[in-house]
Amino acid sequence: MAHLAILGAGVMGSALAVPACANGHRVTLFGSPLDDAAVAAIETTRHHPKLDLTLPHGTGAVRSDGFDPALLAGADAVIVAVSSPGIGWASERLAACERLGTVGLVTKGLVPPERGAPLTYADSVPAMLAAAGVAHAGFVGIGGPCIAREIALGVPTSTVYASSNRDAAETLGRLLDTDAYRVHLDDDVIGLEACAALKNFLAIGVSATITAWSVEAKGVVAAAKNPTAALFTQAIGELELLVRWIGGTSGTAFGLAGAGDLHVTVGGGRNSRLGMLLGQGMTVRAALDGPLAGETVEGRDTGRVLGPALRAAQADGLLPALPLTDALLRAIEHEVPLELDFGGLGHFCR
Repeated sequence: MAHLAILGAGVMGSALAVPACANGHRVTLFGSPLDDAAVAAIETTRHHPKLDLTLPHGTGAVRSDGFDPALLAGADAVIVAVSSPGIGWASERLAACERLGTVGLVTKGLVPPERGAPLTYADSVPAMLAAAGVAHAGFVGIGGPCIAREIALGVPTSTVYASSNRDAAETLGRLLDTDAYRVHLDDDVIGLEACAALKNFLAIGVSATITAWSVEAKGVVAAAKNPTAALFTQAIGELELLVRWIGGTSGTAFGLAGAGDLHVTVGGGRNSRLGMLLGQGMTVRAALDGPLAGETVEGRDTGRVLGPALRAAQADGLLPALPLTDALLRAIEHEVPLELDFGGLGHFCR
């Protein structure tokens, strides 16, 4: 039996306890300051309020003010499962340890560069550990189409564990791979981390089509399907170019970490909800101050990091015009309604 430590007791971190415990392992959820209510519930009943289900036996939880570096350092593996604004909190806890087991990451985001393309967490987290003098057994990025509650309910999915250290990916994969939560291994950790962040951003634009166009048949009004399919294809083409620019490989954009994760993100979640509000004519600010007040929309945060570097790359001729990306950046940076010009779409941006 192994011990898996998870930084973050939100829905995704807690959901990953299910496949781990199904394999007979022990899980400790380290709550952030935002997770105190969830941790209190888990401590008493193992019922997670946001997942709305009872976590399996073998799952424990620690409040944010009860953090013990020795418990984290003693785990066979650590998975960082906070939202992107919490990456600093998680980094401080990792840096408090002299040695760690395998370090996995489901947190999604980009890091502003000093110059050139944005960095991924596959660049910044290992660099932070090295600067802090923390030894570890390898860094693994985790991506793919994984809705937290579906994982916790045992609904089948496929996920990707990517690392430049194959042994680390295999070690972490063995801890969580089940018949329902299928783990596939890859070495393109930069591409996976780029997809994880960028698909949230691009999903906002694709999701806008769901509310921007509708059709009526026999008195029933439904979302039009053609615009969504067309823009989904456009998004994959732009994702592939952006992933290569950041340092990943083309194939990753077309696989589970790219197209697969984009598909499930358009299907629901905060990024999709923001997109559908933009499709109704709202601005980003109006949506975040109104229906999405208090929510972290990681795709918007990714866009704010992406914008300056992308415009510099376009000015230098390193990237072409990207109709969907450029339209989303205008909406995010200038607080104007999102305008989707189908006449300007490219053919896979190639």
